Amino acid sequence: MSTGQFIAILALLIPIVSIITKALRDWAKADLEAARRDVELRRRFRVFDEVERRVADMERHVTSPEYQLNQQLGRLADKP
Repeated sequence: MSTGQFIAILALLIPIVSIITKALRDWAKADLEAARRDVELRRRFRVFDEVERRVADMERHVTSPEYQLNQQLGRLADKP
């Protein structure tokens, strides 16, 4: 292979390598965007999980026998 042929082949490979590296960068960018969306969804659902936990705590408190007893005692204390 002569130097001229080598340079011609090398000149043809440069755009191919450029196309491949651009595609790899685009894939990496898409992966990064997907990861960001995943983190955002997890953050949003974590907020809903916290609200659900707090509502469950309130339901547990309101349905407890102690709560009902305190309500009855409060009503008795308010009667003249």
